[in-house]
Amino acid sequence: MSRPEDIEIQAKNIDAAAAEIIGVLEDTSKGNVIYFDGWRGFGASAALKVVAQRLKSSKSKFDKVIHVDCSVWKSMRALQKAVAEELKLPQCVMASFDRCDEEDDFNGIDECSRGVIEDINREIFEKLYYSRFVVIFHNGSRTYIDFYECGLPVIPFLRNKVLWTWRGRFRLGLVPVMIDQEELAKASMQTNVFLYSSREHEEVVREEAEEVAKCTRFAEPGYLNHKVVSQCVMYGWLLRRITSAIGLDLDAHGPNYWVCDGIIQGQGNTSAWEIGNSLQRNMPLDWMRKNPKDTIYLADLLKRNNDLDDGRWVYITHKEPGWSDTVLAPVVTSFFLYADESPTNTIPMLPVSMFQHSQSSKLRVLHLSHCTFSFASPPFFNCVQLRLLHLDHCRNNIGKEKHPSPNESISCFQKLWVLDLRYTEWYWLLSEKMKTVMVELREFNVEGVKHGSISDLCGGRPSLVILRVTADPVHTENEDTNNQAQFPNMSSTNSVTIPSYINNVLPPWLESFSFINKAATDAKISSISFRGCSQLKNILLRGNLGSLEELDLSGTLVKTLDLREVESLNLKCLMLLDCEKLRAILWPPEDKRRWVLEKLQINTVQSAPPSQNNWEEKIKEASPTAGSSSILTFGASPLGTRRIASFDFNWYISVMDPRLMRSLLPFQRYIEQAFVYMEIDSSPASGAAVGGCQVAQGIRSQQQIAQAQYVYASDVYQEDPQAVSAIEGVISWMWACPPTPTPLPRDWYFHMQDEEKMERGSLQQQHNARRINTGVCLAPVWMCDNARMLYVHDSYSTTCIPCPQSSDWRYLDWCRVERCPKLCSVFATPQLSDGRTAFLCLSTFWASQLPMASYIWNWSTIYQPTGSSFEDLVFLHLDYCPRLKHVLPLSKHMDTLPSLETLEIVCCGDLKEIFPLDPNRQEKQETIEFPKLRRIHLYQLSNLQSICGSRMSAPNLETVRIRGCWGLRCLPAVSGSTTNRPKVDCEKDWWDNLEWEGLGAKHDPSLYEPSHSRYYKKAHLPRVTVLR
Repeated sequence: MSRPEDIEIQAKNIDAAAAEIIGVLEDTSKGNVIYFDGWRGFGASAALKVVAQRLKSSKSKFDKVIHVDCSVWKSMRALQKAVAEELKLPQCVMASFDRCDEEDDFNGIDECSRGVIEDINREIFEKLYYSRFVVIFHNGSRTYIDFYECGLPVIPFLRNKVLWTWRGRFRLGLVPVMIDQEELAKASMQTNVFLYSSREHEEVVREEAEEVAKCTRFAEPGYLNHKVVSQCVMYGWLLRRITSAIGLDLDAHGPNYWVCDGIIQGQGNTSAWEIGNSLQRNMPLDWMRKNPKDTIYLADLLKRNNDLDDGRWVYITHKEPGWSDTVLAPVVTSFFLYADESPTNTIPMLPVSMFQHSQSSKLRVLHLSHCTFSFASPPFFNCVQLRLLHLDHCRNNIGKEKHPSPNESISCFQKLWVLDLRYTEWYWLLSEKMKTVMVELREFNVEGVKHGSISDLCGGRPSLVILRVTADPVHTENEDTNNQAQFPNMSSTNSVTIPSYINNVLPPWLESFSFINKAATDAKISSISFRGCSQLKNILLRGNLGSLEELDLSGTLVKTLDLREVESLNLKCLMLLDCEKLRAILWPPEDKRRWVLEKLQINTVQSAPPSQNNWEEKIKEASPTAGSSSILTFGASPLGTRRIASFDFNWYISVMDPRLMRSLLPFQRYIEQAFVYMEIDSSPASGAAVGGCQVAQGIRSQQQIAQAQYVYASDVYQEDPQAVSAIEGVISWMWACPPTPTPLPRDWYFHMQDEEKMERGSLQQQHNARRINTGVCLAPVWMCDNARMLYVHDSYSTTCIPCPQSSDWRYLDWCRVERCPKLCSVFATPQLSDGRTAFLCLSTFWASQLPMASYIWNWSTIYQPTGSSFEDLVFLHLDYCPRLKHVLPLSKHMDTLPSLETLEIVCCGDLKEIFPLDPNRQEKQETIEFPKLRRIHLYQLSNLQSICGSRMSAPNLETVRIRGCWGLRCLPAVSGSTTNRPKVDCEKDWWDNLEWEGLGAKHDPSLYEPSHSRYYKKAHLPRVTVLR
């Protein structure tokens, strides 16, 4: 493509420029892509905004006008979303952005790295393909954007147009350091027209400032005007001049100076800090440090407007002649004294006379670098309006003076908001007395301070919001840098820590904390704890923390824990309890991640962590006759879902969304060898808290169940009417679910629950809502190979428990699944080679209230489990699974279930056969022996025809209880003993219609001891009872 055509516009203001730009846009001979450079960069964004407004509000040659303002650049996905919003794509399409963003949150992908969504690209392309459109784009990134990547068909023969500019507001020139030359070349090749103005007009600067003020949405209309914005820009220019000398991070600290100087003030419920940060985002001034020529030009333009009162800002350097004779006028609000060249060992004295008007001074920002003064009686002692104090390499003029007594005035610190101490050992500022004085301090930055504890830094400072601590190498006289780090000693035990046992140390409103070690050797930090910092969102740890053994962020609001820049060889314990916002943990690269965690506790659910004492108290209260909830009832008590046995889990993982467990993959091999409690629970109130009528609604009729319970209770307790009355509200009279087995050193307890969530958006007016399900099926596949105890309940999204291709659930011993209304097959069909053993250790299986489940297990034609599969199964219970077709098919390799003792199935109306046989074995009419089967309880199985094949033997059978199984015609053959006959509780007419093979086959009614309930025959009672 040839060089773009240059067109100079003659407009003197934004409105006139917009008219000229529209003329170029509607000229079909000018090409597709038009770039507007503004007035040396000024006014470009404001002009594009006016162009978009005019094209949208009047008839134009374009069918659609797409205005995308990405001056504050986030990512390609944010750009694509802005396009989709302009096109008003359907809500179901827009929902993809939230889903993908959520997915990227759990994958730990930075917002700036998030790409476009291909499905959205197609939607955008189809929406625009037959339209003539114009895209008006503010590009805040450092790369050229090809809109075809976002689905926009910007094709020459379609006569579509792109009008764009490449900068935010108040940004001059395209700085080569900020925009890569390759990107500049690409933009030049793809652009057809280059619009610009070479005129200098102060009016455009004013309009640019007004545009910035409008973009800062926090401020009330009329408050943040062009004058305030211009002052902030000019102050930024001032900071730019001294940044290289003082090492100030303008992006991080710029808003502090605007607020503390008084340029920006709070409005209504919006704090000045929010307004300042918003202004910084919409008007980044980082280009000033890299483009001094344009910066000077900008300063001249601002001064011409006569809106600035920069006489109240004073900055001098040590090398300026007569600097020590400077006297600050009372109107000065900011004063900077700094060294603009490499400092020498001689640090000049700060004159007392410089602050001779301090009693009437309006000084709010004081920045002192490389100077000496008396710490006992500083020259600025009476500057009562001081808001920001920055001391860099300042030394004490040691004399006979002492610090003021408690009765003396120390008013210059009383209204301080920001304190920066850099290589300045003024420890009196960290004293207990000063904590009671600096009651408004919200930000504290410490670097190169060797002494002082964490309680000195932030203890007793309830207003503190931001704390930054930096450890630097020690500079000695004989060498530039030593490998030793100087850092604050943050406890009395030489452990740089924020210990939880120190009361009132951590300020309750702390939102941001950083600790950076710039030295090569490790900082002697053994433990860092943020317990109690309920507002803490941002944590930055960086550098060599080789002595760190424990990191505790429990109770914080951290979303992504980034440990990628932490060097630690001894980290053994990581605590993240009650971190509801946690989405990802980012670990160091594998070659730098040398620690082996011994203890990891994560809990993103609102509840308490495992407690040995709590469990022991509850286990004493549990009764063996309390039904299925007597041993483990997750969420049935104020303890929430954390009732576990009396042992300690070093690996305790309880999450609301299983995708968080992706962050644990780097430690998979260590987790597999650990003692793990793992839980997926999307609701703070789980199980029993919502498990009565609410969860069971649509699954079964509570009235019918209560009636059945009453009938059975009356049958059992006919001699005790008071007992009948007492148990009328009991949920179930079935066998209790056996307790979880005693954990072994490598055991996993895996608990999964997710509750239905509702998210209402723009469709709320139509009374529709979109369901969002976290889905336990998203759990990492390696869990299946390690879980010994599995509990899945109250899941509204799960259709089957995940079973990856190579998983055989080899360690699973205890499994309970209940109240999952969408579960179709409890376990996904394994994709294993034929003859592989599955569920080798499973001893207890309990399933309840699965209204959609057709199968518990189902084998494919390719895979048939070996004879060792299910060899330890002892207890099998199912209830209220009305669509269940069969339970456990016995493959051609499985002769029997050698350990099964209890078989109990209740209210599974479609069930035809419990243990169906392989077709070949069915034809042979083999007798399947269950050598240890002692109890058979079957209730309301109207379609049941067979338990297992045509012939079945249970020589140790003791109890048979059957109701409502009218299709079942045969009971198992038994031992043949006439003294220990199995007891049968059933309907008499069902018993009378059973089929028998005779005594020779040990299959005769005389070998059983039948009994029949009297109550089902009464006209006023239903023909049902619940078994016990």
